[in-house]
Amino acid sequence: MKSGKKKGVSARITRTLALLTAVGMLAVSVPAAENEGAASAPAAAQSTASEAAASGQESAAAVTYAMDHKSNPNPFAENNVVQTNAYEGWPKGREINADFACLLDANTGAVLYGKSKDTATPPASITKIMTCLLALEHGNLDDQVTMTETGVAFAVDGSSNLYTQVGEVFTLRDMLYGMMLKSANDIATQVGEYIGGGSIDRFIEMMNEKAKELGCRNTHFANACGMPNDEHLTTAYDMCLITQAALQYPLFRELIGTYQYTIPATNMTEARSFTNHHHWLETPSDGVSGFVGGKTGYTDAALNTLVSVAERDGMTLIAVTMHANGSELCLEDTGYLFRYGFKFFKNKVMDDAQDLERKGIVSIPNDADESKITSTTTEQKMSGYGDVLFTQYMFGEKKIGSSILTKAAQEAREKAAAESAAAASRAEALAAASSAAAESVVEEAYEILTPAPTRTAERVVLPLGITMDRTLFLVIAALSGMILLGVISIIITMIVRRR
Repeated sequence: MKSGKKKGVSARITRTLALLTAVGMLAVSVPAAENEGAASAPAAAQSTASEAAASGQESAAAVTYAMDHKSNPNPFAENNVVQTNAYEGWPKGREINADFACLLDANTGAVLYGKSKDTATPPASITKIMTCLLALEHGNLDDQVTMTETGVAFAVDGSSNLYTQVGEVFTLRDMLYGMMLKSANDIATQVGEYIGGGSIDRFIEMMNEKAKELGCRNTHFANACGMPNDEHLTTAYDMCLITQAALQYPLFRELIGTYQYTIPATNMTEARSFTNHHHWLETPSDGVSGFVGGKTGYTDAALNTLVSVAERDGMTLIAVTMHANGSELCLEDTGYLFRYGFKFFKNKVMDDAQDLERKGIVSIPNDADESKITSTTTEQKMSGYGDVLFTQYMFGEKKIGSSILTKAAQEAREKAAAESAAAASRAEALAAASSAAAESVVEEAYEILTPAPTRTAERVVLPLGITMDRTLFLVIAALSGMILLGVISIIITMIVRRR
């Protein structure tokens, strides 16, 4: 009988140790999963660098701005005739020299500053940003492109060109440098004809189709280079959208940020060297800190146009100024817009949406009341992606960002949430079962070790006449079980390693 009783106790203790082991493994694995999830969640974007630190790297104009800021917390609030000033809680911006302008946060698509940003006007050579975008999207950079009469027709005196000849051969890569740095109209036109499958008219159709795809509402292109044409028009905002799309290509960033380039000798001419027309690439000390690059433009009808890009602390801004009476005024306006944007705005991550473009990031004023941010989610269809959930974030009446969640990503998220809930339920059930089993073993040990006649509600009489408080006994019994579990685990580990 005694032997049978001992075997029964031993079996119960073994079962309890197995359950305690399972609980211990669960306790270790659950926090690890939580930490992994925390690490994978997107971190909030850092705030922009202080203007005081930036001014040390910028021009005299930036220093003047910093001095003005000491006496006026917002020197941009003068002569407010800017449309974005109408939004409540939005930092006020002053009027600039250019007739049309837009400052866009490339991460969010939010317009930080707008002055007649939707007015159609001739773009001049900033047109070539669209030509470059389509070439990067549809072309092979190592392709050999032969000049035809279509492109050479633009190699005339009085226009920017590379004086190419019919039959001359370039790589598409070299042509893009000639187009973006030298602003060569003959090269741009030939790139258009090549990407259009031998038809410049087809390429112009592609330009207008792409503009609509990007959300441009007041743009119509009539050529690939920006030469004057009454039907060749765009807006400051639409040019921001086109540049935002082009920035997805690393080579575009390289093109607009390169000061000098040499095209090797071709089958008909010697090597050609040329420089970028953007003044800040020639004299970096005159620009703003974080300047990436840009594209210039000019015709008598368009006057001076300029597209520029700058980055600081993960924030990418696109500044477009159009119809300015002088390139120096374009540069002055652009520096002003960048300082305004980096000074008064920041990016904020709203959620961890797995999306196509904007990842739930918004642009808000640094001192904004974030409780005023609202969102609206709708189901939409997007070309190439099917059904998506589109979320638009608003700050009052101002659009500040969006996120796009694909149906596949939504289903994956729901599946992961269901699996997580099921795992939590299983863990809770296992923990409850383990707790009950451990309590049962302790009670059995109490009954076995304490003779019935000497057992009391509050005291336990152990062998050798040792008396102990019942609660203390239960605690010691539980701790002993845990220690025994640890010893057994160590022994098993050592045996496994030796094998």
